[in-house]
Amino acid sequence: MEKIETQQEKIYLKLFGKNLISFKKLHTGEIIGTGILNPLIKHLNLLTMFLIQAKFYRSYKHLGKWRGKRVANTFAPPVGSGAMFRALWASLKSRIFRMHYPVAMTFAVNYECQCECIHCSAGRHKRDDMKELSTQEAKRVIDESLDLGISILAFTGGEPLLRNDIYDLISYVDKKKTVPLLFTNGEFLTKENVENLVKAGLYSLFVSIDSSNPLEHNRLRRREGLFQKAVEGIKRAKEAGLFVGISTYATRSGTEKNAYKKIYALAKELATHNVMLFDGVATGNMLHDTSELLTQEQREKIRSFSSYIFKHNIIPPLSSQSWQNSIEGYLGGIGCLAASIQYYVSAYGEVTPCDFTPLSFGNIREESLKKIWKRMVKHPAYSYRSTCCRMQHPTFRKLFIDPIPKQAKLPYNINKIA
Repeated sequence: MEKIETQQEKIYLKLFGKNLISFKKLHTGEIIGTGILNPLIKHLNLLTMFLIQAKFYRSYKHLGKWRGKRVANTFAPPVGSGAMFRALWASLKSRIFRMHYPVAMTFAVNYECQCECIHCSAGRHKRDDMKELSTQEAKRVIDESLDLGISILAFTGGEPLLRNDIYDLISYVDKKKTVPLLFTNGEFLTKENVENLVKAGLYSLFVSIDSSNPLEHNRLRRREGLFQKAVEGIKRAKEAGLFVGISTYATRSGTEKNAYKKIYALAKELATHNVMLFDGVATGNMLHDTSELLTQEQREKIRSFSSYIFKHNIIPPLSSQSWQNSIEGYLGGIGCLAASIQYYVSAYGEVTPCDFTPLSFGNIREESLKKIWKRMVKHPAYSYRSTCCRMQHPTFRKLFIDPIPKQAKLPYNINKIA
């Protein structure tokens, strides 16, 4: 099999000058098949997905173990665990029954936060006319999510460590079925809090780092001294035996300065277990400002960097959204996760396709999560598997994001958009 790679096209099989198996990435981020035999590959996508994912799990063998199982990625369930088999079963069902089954849920347990981030994706979510979910309501969200089949539950906020019952909620997750993760700004990773996270059975935590420059990080978060506290928290959590990753994002201006490579270098210096690199998405406080969206060339640059790290088994692994939305990511069964294998529940019970999509499809205080999920995945905007992030696609934004009033609280009810 001859393999040729160009910037926007991957040719896997070529004969007599004809592309037999090939894929092309359009300027919008969408991926199309361009080879004569591509329709055949489409029918074998389940096999292709398992082969690519198996290759990934074989690559990283030294991150550590959780409850006796090897960890290849601190965002994915341990190899051979009950949670991993649940994730595989969800993927299998999705392709057999042509219906989306969720693997991951992101749960914003609060919107209280000591930071005032310029770019906050949860900005405009905090409300004075609603109470946040009680402990009992939050546990019902967890129960219904487990019943729906998830194998990954990520706690976020706001700042989740400011919620008094966060350790109780983490403890409540059935670890045989689902691994609990936590996203934090790192300031409250004190010795006592870290010990409580370990006792609660947390699988991994991700600390948000916006810049490798301490002053710039503090400026973006509007919190003096936060960078140093976050770094100290990372070290403290690692010493306690937790899997720790850095969560960050790539913007157009930052990528021009190779900011993502500098943050990766910081993660390597701190010996974290993973790096999550999201694309900068116009959402939250920056919902109607698309000036920092990555160009297609920048996404390709990040994808190439991610592929290099993966190919050479470099630690920490780099999980980048640009790779997930690439041709390799598409063949590996990823693409856009929103309302495909993931959903988001707000601190008030609103259910949306993902953390970055401010469109509410219902509230768990009024109806079951299962009913809302079915409604969401049957909506014309989510009834198909998208090869690119919808929130970065100009047509999707024109239809569903631009109509949201600039002063409206988020998430916005999908039924209000004509």
